Amino acid sequence: MKGILSSEWRLSWYALMMFIGGTIASLIFNLGPFSILGSLTGSLLIVIGNVIYVIYKKKNGTKNEEHNTG
Repeated sequence: MKGILSSEWRLSWYALMMFIGGTIASLIFNLGPFSILGSLTGSLLIVIGNVIYVIYKKKNGTKNEEHNTG
């Protein structure tokens, strides 16, 4: 888990945790299907943004940055 949270995909993992937490909270507090769809939409936007960031970062190269091999 330590390697995942220090990788470039950590925002996607946070989005997955946010979706799972939002779904569980919606089911516990009986908030309805729209809160689940809202957490899904927010999570997908974060994942798409992270994918764009990672592709942009790999395309431009990382000459001066150190890589974590975890």
